[in-house]
Amino acid sequence: MKRYWLALESVIAVAAGATVSYLISILFDLPLALVLGLYLTATVTTLWMVFRILKDPYSTDKTFDEFFYQDRDDIRRNGRE
Repeated sequence: MKRYWLALESVIAVAAGATVSYLISILFDLPLALVLGLYLTATVTTLWMVFRILKDPYSTDKTFDEFFYQDRDDIRRNGRE
């Protein structure tokens, strides 16, 4: 099993923090070089987050047919369709 340096929640927090920092830098009219650097950082951390989520070894025993629209019985699927 592959070990990751940061937990999935931490990766999401880092990506969100980088994106918020980039957006705030635009608001405060910081120098263009800093804004572009933060943009690049936000893009890279977002891609890192996406790949980390997609490669996460999480698995479940729930199936789509059994748990489709659990809150509405009138449109719930039980695998009979």
